[in-house]
Amino acid sequence: MDVIATHSNADFDGLASMVAARKLYPGAKLVLPAGSQEAVRNFLSVHDLDLNKLKDLDLAQITKLILVDTQEPSRIGALASCLESPAVEVVVFDHHIESDSTCAGRSKQSVVDSVGATTTLLIEQLQRRHIPVTPFEATVMALGLYEETGSFTFASTTGREFKAGAFLVEAGADLNLVSATLYTPLDPDAVALLNDLLEQGEVLYLEGRKVLVSTSTIDRCRGEAAGVVHRLAELQGVDAVLVAVMMADRVEVIGRSRRPEIDVGWIAREFQGGGHAVAASATVKGQTLSEVKEKVVQLLTTHYRPTLLAQDVMTRPVKAIEIDTTVAEAGQRMTAYGLNVFPLLDEKDRYAGIVSRESIQKALFHRLGKMAVRDIMQTDAYIAQPETSFHEIETAMIERSQRCVPIVKEAKVVGVITRTDLLRTLHDDVLKTARTRLIQSSDAETETGRPHRNVKGLLRSRLPHRLVTLLEEAGHIADRCEVSLFVVGGCVRDLLLGIHNLDLDLVVEGDGIAFARKLGDVFEARVKVHERFGTAMVLLPDGFKLDVATARTEYYEYPTALPTVEHGSIKKDLYRRDFTINALAVRLNGKGVGDVQDFYGGQRDLNDKVIRVLHGLSFVEDPTRVLRAIRFETRFGFHLGKDTTALIAGAVKMNLFHRLSGHRLLEELKLIFSEREPRQSIKRMADLGLLRFIHPKLSWSDRLDRLLAALEEAVDWYRLLYLDRTMDVWLVYLMALVEVLPERAVRDVLKRFPLSEQEATKLKLGRVGCHNMIRQLASKRSLKPAEVYRLLSGLSDETLLLLMAKSKGEMAKRQVSAFLTTYQHVKPSITGSDLKAMGLKPGPQFKRILEQLLGARLNGELKTEAEERQLVERLIQPGFHS
Repeated sequence: MDVIATHSNADFDGLASMVAARKLYPGAKLVLPAGSQEAVRNFLSVHDLDLNKLKDLDLAQITKLILVDTQEPSRIGALASCLESPAVEVVVFDHHIESDSTCAGRSKQSVVDSVGATTTLLIEQLQRRHIPVTPFEATVMALGLYEETGSFTFASTTGREFKAGAFLVEAGADLNLVSATLYTPLDPDAVALLNDLLEQGEVLYLEGRKVLVSTSTIDRCRGEAAGVVHRLAELQGVDAVLVAVMMADRVEVIGRSRRPEIDVGWIAREFQGGGHAVAASATVKGQTLSEVKEKVVQLLTTHYRPTLLAQDVMTRPVKAIEIDTTVAEAGQRMTAYGLNVFPLLDEKDRYAGIVSRESIQKALFHRLGKMAVRDIMQTDAYIAQPETSFHEIETAMIERSQRCVPIVKEAKVVGVITRTDLLRTLHDDVLKTARTRLIQSSDAETETGRPHRNVKGLLRSRLPHRLVTLLEEAGHIADRCEVSLFVVGGCVRDLLLGIHNLDLDLVVEGDGIAFARKLGDVFEARVKVHERFGTAMVLLPDGFKLDVATARTEYYEYPTALPTVEHGSIKKDLYRRDFTINALAVRLNGKGVGDVQDFYGGQRDLNDKVIRVLHGLSFVEDPTRVLRAIRFETRFGFHLGKDTTALIAGAVKMNLFHRLSGHRLLEELKLIFSEREPRQSIKRMADLGLLRFIHPKLSWSDRLDRLLAALEEAVDWYRLLYLDRTMDVWLVYLMALVEVLPERAVRDVLKRFPLSEQEATKLKLGRVGCHNMIRQLASKRSLKPAEVYRLLSGLSDETLLLLMAKSKGEMAKRQVSAFLTTYQHVKPSITGSDLKAMGLKPGPQFKRILEQLLGARLNGELKTEAEERQLVERLIQPGFHS
C-alpha cells in the first residue's frame, strides 16, 4: 500500500503537494497524520479530496511512504513508526533543505530543493512527465503555491514559482476561489489576537533590520494564528515577526520574515520546530510564555548584532574637492592632508563621486596631471545616510574593498567613514559606549570579514572526479612546499554561475614555476615554462592542460602597453584582473580549503548581474578590456555598471583604441565574433562608439542589422548540421562588417588587421564575388544540381554562409543549403583508377569524363555503377561529343 502524507497542522502547501503527489503515484492514499490548520479544515469541509483517516489504515501494510513538505519524523504522527521498517520505501518531496533528517536518502525518487514552495517541486515533476491536471486539481495546487509564497511576494519566492503558477493558470485554476479561500476577513477572535500582539509587541533593531517580538495569551483562534502573524508583519512594516502565543498546555512560536537574513527557521529549530528562513513554527511544552519570549530575544540578540548608526561613528567635518580640480592638484592636496580618498563636489557643492590616491597616482604615472578628476572619478561608490546602520556600511566596505564611505544627507556630504573609523568602532570599548537601539546581550558576538562562502561541495559536484582528485593532490603538494594555492578567474566565476568550465588556472603565493615542476614530477607530466611572466603550463599524460602562475602584480609603462609584472599576493594578483567577476579565487590548501577569496565584490556583482572594473584607469591601461566587457555582458546576460559605462566613454573619447596594435584588437574581435550571439555584441559596440575603431566608416544601420540577423540564423543552422566540423565563425562576421563598407575600405581593413593569406582571400571573395553568384542562384531559370555544384565548388564554408545571409530570395538560400547538405558529398562510383583499368590514359579527356560522370550523378541521370560504365563507353567512342 502506498501512502502520501504531510506534516502535522497541515497548511495548504502540504495539502496541495499531497494532491500533486497522487498524480505521480496513482492509487496512493492521502492522509493527514496530525491535523491541519483551520483554513485547510474549512476548505476540506466543502471540497472532497478523498482523504483517508489514519486510524482506518493498517500501518503494517504500507510499502511506500511519500512525505511532502516535511521530512521530520516528529511531525508525521504515528506514521513515524514506518520509518523504522527497512521494508518501507520512503520518498520525500520538500523545500526545507536545512533539515537534518535522513528520510530523503531512502529513495532515489526523493526531491529536496530550496524553492518557495514544495508544490513547485511536484508541479515540475508533473510537467516533466507530461501528466495533465484537472482545473480543480490546479486550483488546489494554486492554493498551496499562493499561500506559501505570499502570492509571490515572500523573499523565498524563486522564478520557478512563477513558472509553476503559469502552468496552473493554463490548466484552468480558479483564482477567484484561491483569493476567497486565502484572503478572508479576520473574524473577531483573530482581530482580538492581532490587537493583543500589537500592544505587547517590542521592536528590536538588529543589523539594520526591524524585528517585532510579541506575545499573547489569547488562544481562541488557534487555526488562524499564522494568518494573524502574517497580517501583523504587513501592518507594522517590519522585516520579521516572532510571536509566542499561549495555547492551553503549550506555547506556539510562529515566525514570518521578509528578509532571509533574519532566519526564523533557525529560531524555530532551536525550539524543536520546523520551517524555513521566511516561515516557521514550533510547539513548546514545559515552558512559560515569558521563558519562551526571553529565549527568543536571547537567540536574536546573540545571533544578530545590535544596530549602530553611521552618524554615531562618522568623521566630520569633511575635506572634499571640486570635480574640476586637476589630477596634479588633487595629488598635492592628498599629500598635504594625509588622505587617501577625496569626496568630489559639483558646482552646487553636491556629492558627485570619489577619487582615490591609487587612481591619482596611476593618472600621474601616465602623465595625465592636467586632466580633471571628474574624468577618473568613481561615481558608483557605495554611499550611506546618517541613519544607515554601521553593520551595513561595514559589510559594504569589505565586500567592495572601499576605503572610504561618504555619508550624504540631501545631496550634501556631512561626514565620511574611513577604514580607521571602521577599525576603531569595532573596538569593544567603543561598542559599549556607542548609542544603540536596544539593550545588548552580554553574550553577543562580533563577526567581521568579507562574506564567507565555501565551495568545496560545488567543486566536487560540478567537476569531473579526476579533476577533483587532481586539485586535492595539488593542494597536498602545496602544503608540503609551504605555499598557498588557489584556483582563480573564469573557472571560479562559472562555478558560482553553474556553467561548465574545465579551464583551470592555478595561482601560487610563492614560486609558481617551482610548484609547477613539482606537479610535473608527481603526475609524470610535461611542463612548459615562461620565466618572464612566472607562469607554466602542465601537460598531463591524458592531454589535460593546467596553467600555473605566480601571484603577481603589474603596472603599465604607458596606456595600451603590455604589462610589466612583479611578484605579489593573491589579493594583488586578483586586483590586476579585468573585472570583479573574474577577480575571484578558491583556496585549495591550508586552513579554509574551498573558501572563496573575494576582495572586490565579485560575488555581489555576479548576483546583481553587473560587469564592473576594479579601478578608474582600467581601460586606459588596457582598452581591450572594453571588448571583453561587452563579450561577458552578452554571454551572461549581464549589464555594464554605471561607472564602467562612463569609463568606457572616457576611453573612447581619448581614442586609445587607435593606439592598439591590429593584432591585439583582432584577437579580441575574434573572441567576440565567436560567441553565440555576436550581433548583440556588435550592436553594443555601436552604441558605445566602438565600430569606428574597426574602420572609420563603419556604423550601425538597418542593412547591417538585417545582414547580421540572417547570418546568425545561417551559423546556427550550420552548427546543428555539422557538430564535428570546424569553421572560423569570427571571419564570417568580419566579412559581414566589411560587406557594408565602401570598396576601398576592404584594403584598409586588410592593412589594419594581420589576417593570414587564406583569411584575406576569403574576405575579399566574400566582398567581391558573392553578388554575381547570388544573381545566378536566384535566376528565374531553374539551375540543375550540377550547375549549382560548379558555381559553388571550391568556396569556403565561411563564404557559403555569407552567401546564404546575403541572399534575399529563398531560391538562392535553398541552392546553397542543398550544396552544403547534399551536392558536395556526391561522388561517382567510377574513379580515375577504374578509367585506367578501362584502358584510358590520364589527360584532358580523363578530366572531362570524370566531370561528366559527376554532373550526371548530381542531376540524377545515373543511379548505378553499371550506368556510369555505359556512359563512359559512349564517351570514349570515336566521334562522340557530349
